[in-house]
Amino acid sequence: MSKNLEQDGRMAFEKIHKNYKYLNKMMVEEMEIASEHDGLTGDYREQMWMKLFRSIIPQKFSMAQGVMIIDSKGNISKEVDIAVYDEQYTPYVFQYNTLKFIPIEAVAVVIECKSTNPKPDELKEWADKIEKLTPKATGVARMATGYSCGITNPSQLKTRPIKILATIRTYKTEEPMKNIKGKLGDYFDFILQEQGVKENREFKVMIKNEDKSLGWWGHRLNGQGGDEYLKIKDMDKCQLNQADYGELDFDGIDLLKNTLQDLRVEGNELLSLNLQLNQLLMILNNPMLFPHFAYAKRFNEIINSLPENEK
Repeated sequence: MSKNLEQDGRMAFEKIHKNYKYLNKMMVEEMEIASEHDGLTGDYREQMWMKLFRSIIPQKFSMAQGVMIIDSKGNISKEVDIAVYDEQYTPYVFQYNTLKFIPIEAVAVVIECKSTNPKPDELKEWADKIEKLTPKATGVARMATGYSCGITNPSQLKTRPIKILATIRTYKTEEPMKNIKGKLGDYFDFILQEQGVKENREFKVMIKNEDKSLGWWGHRLNGQGGDEYLKIKDMDKCQLNQADYGELDFDGIDLLKNTLQDLRVEGNELLSLNLQLNQLLMILNNPMLFPHFAYAKRFNEIINSLPENEK
């Protein structure tokens, strides 16, 4: 590589780093303006978060505000401020007037947006409702090698959305929640909270389980296996050059030990979030094959329980 190309590459990485730092600062300032003026609503702040996450989440996923998530057993979540979901292999979102219902099998990320310091008990209840939704692995689809059913896929026994809490504070009148990661880290995978004072305010990304391996996350999100680490397929056939692949931490021949901490970019919270969230999206085997029969069965159960004049 020529010296000029190396310099151009370095400049590109520097500009990306600086752009994410600038974006963080601008987000803080705009969020605070929205919070201090009564005419700017919570919907406006959610749109700002939508804009941020839309800029870092792949276009294969759709995004929607103010939705409910359902499962084929009839369970339903509390309102979800922002949902990230697959729409390519899932029937169109069930909609009643302006209210949208999204099947749990399609949902990859749920985001709860708060304008001020959140109430832990309410947020725990919100997260628990998501956790209790039960996906069904009975979808059937034609694959390149033949017909497949979800129940034969040991790498995904279920799916659980990545849960994100995004919250701000007005630094003049409020103190940040003490130990928010300790209080809510078991309920939310990512917590974004404004921290700092005056010109040093920025959004910090907190992840209680940042030191866990990708295999641990794969088990948590996909419900598969019991392996502590992520097994890499056909690693025994690879000839690794440590100089070229030194960022990967292998234990033995096929166990990847890398963690979300290894994806942190020093001093750059939103760029770190970009890399960490998208890595989890790549190991989250979403969407599941949609279980049409399970939803049809539930609709029929409900219809059959109705009085004759309401069927």
